[in-house]
Amino acid sequence: MNQTRTEAEWRFDSPDVLKAWRANDEVSDVRFEDGGMRFRTTGSDPILEYIPLLDLQAVPHQAIEIEMKASKPGVAELFWSNTTQSPYGGFLPEKRTDFTVKGDGQWHTYRVFPFWQKEGRIVRLRFDPYGIGEFHLRAIRIVRLEGLAVREGQRDFLFHGNRADWVAWHGTQMQTTPNGTQLRLTEPDGFVGGRVSIEAERFQIVAVRLRSSGVKRCALVFATTEAYGLQQHAFDVIPDGKSRLYNIDMLDSRSWSGEVVMLGIRPGERVGDTVTLEEVRIASEPLGAPDLQVLFFGIEDALPRVQSPLTVTLRVINRGGQPAKGMRVSLQLPPMARVLQPLQSPAADVRFGEEAEWRWLVSFSHAWKGSFQVQIRAANAPVVQVGTTAEVTPRLVKAKLRTVPAPAPVTPKYPVGVYYFPGWRSAGQWAPITRFPERKPVLGWYREGDPQIADWHIKWAVEHGIAFFVYDWYWVQGARALEHALHEGYFKSNYHRYLQFCLLWANHNPPNTSSHEDCLAVTRYWIEHYFHRPEHLRIDGKPVVVIFTPYQLRADMGSDGVRRAFDAMREECVRAGLGGLHILACIGGAGEAPLVAREGYDAVTAYNWPHLGVVGDTRWAPFDTLIEGYRQQWESIVQNSPIPLLPPVCGGWDSRPWHGQDALVRYGRTPDKFKKHLQDALQFLQQHRRNVIPMILIEAWNEWGEGSYIEPHREFGFGYLDAIREVFTSASPKHVDLTPADIGLPAPQVEMVSFAQPRWEFTRTGAGWDHGMNLTEPHIEDSALTAITTSNDPAFFGPPVRITAGRYRKIRLRMRLEAQGQPLEDMAQVFWTTRSMGESEATSVRFPVRVDGQWREYVLSLSENPRWRGTVTRLRLDPCTRAGVKVQISRIELLP
Repeated sequence: MNQTRTEAEWRFDSPDVLKAWRANDEVSDVRFEDGGMRFRTTGSDPILEYIPLLDLQAVPHQAIEIEMKASKPGVAELFWSNTTQSPYGGFLPEKRTDFTVKGDGQWHTYRVFPFWQKEGRIVRLRFDPYGIGEFHLRAIRIVRLEGLAVREGQRDFLFHGNRADWVAWHGTQMQTTPNGTQLRLTEPDGFVGGRVSIEAERFQIVAVRLRSSGVKRCALVFATTEAYGLQQHAFDVIPDGKSRLYNIDMLDSRSWSGEVVMLGIRPGERVGDTVTLEEVRIASEPLGAPDLQVLFFGIEDALPRVQSPLTVTLRVINRGGQPAKGMRVSLQLPPMARVLQPLQSPAADVRFGEEAEWRWLVSFSHAWKGSFQVQIRAANAPVVQVGTTAEVTPRLVKAKLRTVPAPAPVTPKYPVGVYYFPGWRSAGQWAPITRFPERKPVLGWYREGDPQIADWHIKWAVEHGIAFFVYDWYWVQGARALEHALHEGYFKSNYHRYLQFCLLWANHNPPNTSSHEDCLAVTRYWIEHYFHRPEHLRIDGKPVVVIFTPYQLRADMGSDGVRRAFDAMREECVRAGLGGLHILACIGGAGEAPLVAREGYDAVTAYNWPHLGVVGDTRWAPFDTLIEGYRQQWESIVQNSPIPLLPPVCGGWDSRPWHGQDALVRYGRTPDKFKKHLQDALQFLQQHRRNVIPMILIEAWNEWGEGSYIEPHREFGFGYLDAIREVFTSASPKHVDLTPADIGLPAPQVEMVSFAQPRWEFTRTGAGWDHGMNLTEPHIEDSALTAITTSNDPAFFGPPVRITAGRYRKIRLRMRLEAQGQPLEDMAQVFWTTRSMGESEATSVRFPVRVDGQWREYVLSLSENPRWRGTVTRLRLDPCTRAGVKVQISRIELLP
């Protein structure tokens, strides 16, 4: 641990400290004893604010230390600022550092690194403990780490020959050896590093040489002049004990910009993880020979059946500095399998960061379980051979059927509900998920909204003890979206009577779009279209609605306004003969429950709590600690909430398809661990007869992008549904799960459009671009893809692609924008996703457009953005930034 110099310190050992630190009314029962300040928090936003102004230089090697003990675990917050200006006296959500507090009643000194250097100077400071807890605070101090001088111009850092150019900042032990420096995690969020001065966009490659015998994933950590806080970018490690060079393209991280002022490494994910670091080099180009690594090899299809056409896929990436030349492969199938047709072969030469993908259509003549191999050769790289295991089983029904077989429902001990995200109608929506073949549904890339898809979903749900779906439902001042799964699928299905439903109003809407009148309008729509249906879920005889964001209603109307609106909504339902309306609030913790109770909600629940059990700022945390976090959260809420809890249950979290390589991942999720989570929920219901709604609500059936899904899929089949059946029903665990392949009835699929060149013309079809967000239904009109925007953030999503960015420099599109009133200027934006980056401002290009009803051609330079590189997997077009604009697009194409 480094030596430190204290720059400011506050001791909380007498009432005099409250002259400088002001507590809000959610900090109560303050008393001074045992050398510190004891207090209790009573709401969702307790605050201790330092009132005098500081004058402190902000540098990257400062830390804030808090000496404290707490009665329960949670996440506390430190706010800081270089200004006192409004709207919040200088405090903003992005100027904040969170840290995890141990709720063991023992003294701990928490060292928190704000990396607030972007501020220049710090004048304001605030400490926010979490709600509904008891605390004992001794001291808060700001310290500076000593002995961390910047070595100007240094870009090579060595860690062998008893030399180590970096030091341990937090939670890591270092031991130098002749062959490298051994790094061992003592805290999950530990890291080593050093101060640097690097021009980020000029030097985008960090080449790390290390050895690992067990660790499969490390992360580079860094701080810049352009961002607050410690940034991190994960990379995979091969745990074979060999010295290996890893070229990490830091432009895959949206935060790699400006001047990098600190660089380091987190050597794993768990306490005890150990690697041996040899060297780190920062460069403008990747280093070393071609390095071919297999991203995926296997049968794509979930639960493959005999004599069904199956797709075998091989995806390879070159992580080395030199291009791989003359690549070719040899597929070695077992004797009972044969290739029906080669579907795809890539270019022979593959540069750094680019991928090659081979696909074959195959068939197995009879059942088989085992492994098969593929061999990958390049003229200038070692041969790579990799195998995969698979099981191909016989069809469970000999005859072909023309309809989905009727469900055989089982009765749960308590009603089990599942959130349903209706986001899977087009190839463009599925595009980010195709990068994660383990998530491929048993139904394939299905065309959501088709009644046959709904029939399969209903059948599988009720045969495993699920009683109702809660459909995510979108309304912004009368504009609705993503209704197809409910209106076209569920309502028109053969088996909807078997499964109840209700709505989650996903009201993460623009500011100032909620009002008393809008709440009445949405209620009347619900009454007309949903509440009178016999399948609609009721509690105490009243139709149920879940509100995703209580904050949004509160921000627009105030708490008293929300209460009045809910009273009026219930009166509307009573007049319609419905007996009232049961409204549930999604909350983040026990501290919010008293507030939403005052606003008129009947009960509380959640959509998800993915950060529970995460230590510090780590982005990879085990699913095990999430399960324990949920159990503690249920207990805390039921003990402190004035209204009942409907316990939420988590199906997992891994949002890399949406958010890229830097997303939060709760690893180690399996059906057995999910079963343990369900057993905890069942025990909780059995032990709490009061202040609990006796049912559970799982997130989610099909949040494929968030990584929370229990719908049958490639990795675990029916494992998650079987866990529900085993825990929440008394039905026999032995049962038969039929699939479309078993009955010879292919599920309706989206069209995965292939193309010779990245050029789309919309004369007859949407060519895979016919879906988006905040648009009316896209359709073809006057030989153009046409829609009307419904908010200030409309978007068209493109189909799945595999575009080598280096071969194209520009995009050209022909578009017409028309709105009522005078012509006006606006801005449009093109986004792209890559293998490791989700859509963000960093992977986009803005351009001016004119809303005047005239056809215009726009040509944009993509290559001017340094993140236009590697393999692009999807494009997105945001045509403008306002509602009520008629958008027509006749052509989109990429140009060399």
